[in-house]
Amino acid sequence: MKTTPSYVTTGLLFSGHTARLSRVPQGWRHRMRGAAWVLVALVHQAVWAADRVSGERAWPMPPERVWQAMHLQLNGPAPVSMAAIQMNEARFEARLRPTALPLADSAVDVDVDWDARTGGTRLRWTASSPQAHAQAEAWVERLAESAGQLRASNQLCRGPAPTPEEIEAAQVEIPASCEYSTGHFSTALFELEKCGDFDTALQIMADCVTRRHAGGLIRLSQYFDLGYGVPKRPERVVEFLRLAMDSDNAGYARLARLHYATALHFGLGVAPDRVAARRLFEALAGEGQPDAQEFLRLGHHGAWLRPDGQRHRDAPEVGQAPPVSNDDSGNDMSYGAFVNSDKRIKCLYGYAADKTGDHAAAVRIFEDCIARWNDPYSIIWLAHLLENGAGVPKDPVRAARLLHQGALHPDTSGYATLARYHYGMALALGQGVVADPVQARHWLQRAAQEGLGEAREALVRLDAAPDNRVHVR
Repeated sequence: MKTTPSYVTTGLLFSGHTARLSRVPQGWRHRMRGAAWVLVALVHQAVWAADRVSGERAWPMPPERVWQAMHLQLNGPAPVSMAAIQMNEARFEARLRPTALPLADSAVDVDVDWDARTGGTRLRWTASSPQAHAQAEAWVERLAESAGQLRASNQLCRGPAPTPEEIEAAQVEIPASCEYSTGHFSTALFELEKCGDFDTALQIMADCVTRRHAGGLIRLSQYFDLGYGVPKRPERVVEFLRLAMDSDNAGYARLARLHYATALHFGLGVAPDRVAARRLFEALAGEGQPDAQEFLRLGHHGAWLRPDGQRHRDAPEVGQAPPVSNDDSGNDMSYGAFVNSDKRIKCLYGYAADKTGDHAAAVRIFEDCIARWNDPYSIIWLAHLLENGAGVPKDPVRAARLLHQGALHPDTSGYATLARYHYGMALALGQGVVADPVQARHWLQRAAQEGLGEAREALVRLDAAPDNRVHVR
């Protein structure tokens, strides 16, 4: 949004005039040279004027919180008419017309994005007049104060409403560092994402950018694809994939090239270039990359899915029936062959569908298995998908009901025991159900008696918690 001087453009403009000076009388040459310099000066003066009505601020909180604060400010005690605002909710971009800001004489464009240097927010605004810029600057200062008063997102799953002391402790426990082994790094991020703690996760991601940590860069690209604490911006997806492609880690670099080839083929955040994309896919397939081989065979793969859990693929031809799953391999032992099966082994294939990212097929399999056989394995997995909103809308209440159904299953080992543990945890945390420490203890004790070590550990933490709820994880 910020205008910057284009020295290349102005230089070419001047050189173009001087190239033609030899064709005019010498008396006019000095006048024309003088006019050209005046034109260059005017161009730079206009650019400088544009710079004077642009502004930028960097804040330590994540973009999602700043965007939330903007909504609260615009809908506060003196709400702004919706006719005065244009908001792109996916990209965290807004245009405030003059009536939205007191005394402003022109519109102001606002851009809320992630700052890779700090791990926080970089907010930019542009106005077409100094007066509107001054009003926007004052409004941004009020926005900063409002955003600073909003509570940070849940830290480390410390109950539904963590105290400030717990939040501070969580920030100490997980430093903003990408200096982990891959397994530890992935586990830490999973826990943070599960809790919705993108304040901490994005701090770690900033360190990943500095260190060029390929695994972190690929995960960061997914944040911008899915809108995890940041705006959904395909161009930033591609930005971090390009960085990861140059990594010394051959496995992650190969995965980044696969994703970048996919972006090139479908035009995701970059101009489509199917010739270049095919070259990348063919090179990867030659190295044995299975998803690239699948793409060359089918025209799609399951390594990078759309936010709705479906594969990126070309639009089907008119009249072509949609597939029942994203698995088009034609293999009788693949999960796609079991979506409509009446054999109980299909329940295990729900896991395969979920792990390849085909959440919609996984949900169909699990729901059918629960309806037919009250299958505890399917109950646990479907509850997990409902908690995370994968393939289905988030529904923690239904997830808790399913876990209760699984906890009542007569089996005394295996997945029924695991359902009792998860239901006890839901009761302890008040997740999808009213918190009930007594019932939480009942179900955790049953799971512990059936040999589940995690249940025994949870009981110890439950006993240590002052209100039998916090720190249970």
